[in-house]
Amino acid sequence: MKERKWISKTDGIVLCALVLCAAGCLLWRAFAQPGAVATVTVDGETVLQIDLQTAADAQSYTLENGVRLVAEDHAVRFAESDCPDGICMETGAISKAGETAACVPNRTVVYITGGTANDVDMIVY
Repeated sequence: MKERKWISKTDGIVLCALVLCAAGCLLWRAFAQPGAVATVTVDGETVLQIDLQTAADAQSYTLENGVRLVAEDHAVRFAESDCPDGICMETGAISKAGETAACVPNRTVVYITGGTANDVDMIVY
């Protein structure tokens, strides 16, 4: 009786090609994804863009309206503001795509684009 092979030579070639294609797609996706960028707007006009991928050390940015932002550990946060309630400073650091922080009295908004999306839709304080 003839012994049957589990995998033929052609099956092995097709399987190797599929594995190589899958590995290539994963590598491309891992390295082609752009980093997160924090966009700062005042009165609806973009005044600053911060590349969070390179913001590892504490970098301070003072805007013309007196608001001070700090970018560190690949995130950005409001550090100082002359608004009466200080809610913007209590929101903490933001780093994931789709997150937004705002200082309403100073009409300053910081939002994150690019990078990986956040798993949570909304956080209410």
